[in-house]
Amino acid sequence: MNRIDQHSRFNRAKKYFKRATLTISALLLLALAWDVATYDADAWLADYSRLKHDMAQGYANLDWVVEKRGVDLPALDRKTTTALQNAHSRVRAFLALRGFIRSFNDPHFRMKPGERPAPAVPAAASSMRDAEQVDPPAGTDCAAAGYEEDDHAFRFPFAQLAGWTALRDGDFPSGLVGDLGVLRIAQFGEDRYLAACKAVFKPGIGDRALQLAVRARQQVQLRETLAELQAKGARRLLVDVSSNGGGSEWVSEVIALMTDRSMTRLEARRVGPTCDRGVVWRGEPAPCPVFAADNGERATLQGNGAWRGPVLILADRGTGSAAEDFVAWLQQNKIATVIGDRTAGAGCGYVNGGNPTRLEVVPVDVWMPNCARFLDDGTNEIEGIAPDLAIKLDDGNANRVQQLQAALTRAQ
Repeated sequence: MNRIDQHSRFNRAKKYFKRATLTISALLLLALAWDVATYDADAWLADYSRLKHDMAQGYANLDWVVEKRGVDLPALDRKTTTALQNAHSRVRAFLALRGFIRSFNDPHFRMKPGERPAPAVPAAASSMRDAEQVDPPAGTDCAAAGYEEDDHAFRFPFAQLAGWTALRDGDFPSGLVGDLGVLRIAQFGEDRYLAACKAVFKPGIGDRALQLAVRARQQVQLRETLAELQAKGARRLLVDVSSNGGGSEWVSEVIALMTDRSMTRLEARRVGPTCDRGVVWRGEPAPCPVFAADNGERATLQGNGAWRGPVLILADRGTGSAAEDFVAWLQQNKIATVIGDRTAGAGCGYVNGGNPTRLEVVPVDVWMPNCARFLDDGTNEIEGIAPDLAIKLDDGNANRVQQLQAALTRAQ
């Protein structure tokens, strides 16, 4: 191709790109104009009003963030109401609601795309379906059931520790440094282990049955890993749950592996107010607690002794939710020494699947925790759990390996 042809093709491409840019710009302007012209402030305010009602009655951490963090509900309400009234577009209204939710700094209080229900079926058919599907089928395969393969590998550079010997990789990587065994648990959610799901999946298996089957398989793997560490000379165990964002109630079974002792901690408190608490948005004291009156007792958990020696836990600001429950049980019962950073402060999440507020103006649900966990000193877990031996674990810390080595020495 000669230079004239190349120049001609370049000019044609340039003109096409210019026309396409103008077309896209015009479409964006039309979309913006349509958004402004059809914005319904009353509809957004109605959704916001429902959200405030649901929060007053069902947001487990509402009283805590007001009393301990100083969140000014009336001022925040006025700001959000004004923003919605003057938004003039769905985009700006959505950003106002998102800013309102972020003001609470609660990882479990968030917006998520919502699935809208299918058309209703007749009552008789619905009852029959419910009776037949107490445990509905998980799906055609693990992917359809929502299982994915997450990253289970070590993030901390243990290989830089003097004398490090890697043992296992896979779902629960492990290794040895002298008499210290290291076990990585990156997730406490069964749906993060696709290969494990494929190993136990059977056609027609129920959703809950599949979850329990994956859990049982992973418990066997954990037991085998702990036994191998002991057989190879480990006398102390470091469980790495850094960047573990949580999962399911499976965590209780993992906690039980770490000791043969009986443990106790404050029971998670569930929402269940006995009155209308809407006055909190006017800055008045709530006339009743957000929690049900019949909970707040102590829970117990019996260890099964898969591991019987000293336990250390590596945690950081990415350790949240169920992983924080893991840390709290073992730290508060003086079974484990926690090394690292303060945890994420996600705390308790959604008991029995939660009860999100469904917005009408956009296909979005607002999820809020309907339970709260408290430490023995009365601190809500959303403040995070402080380590016993503090070190900085961020990737940019060049001295973190030396800091961990020093902390391990101090913990002996």
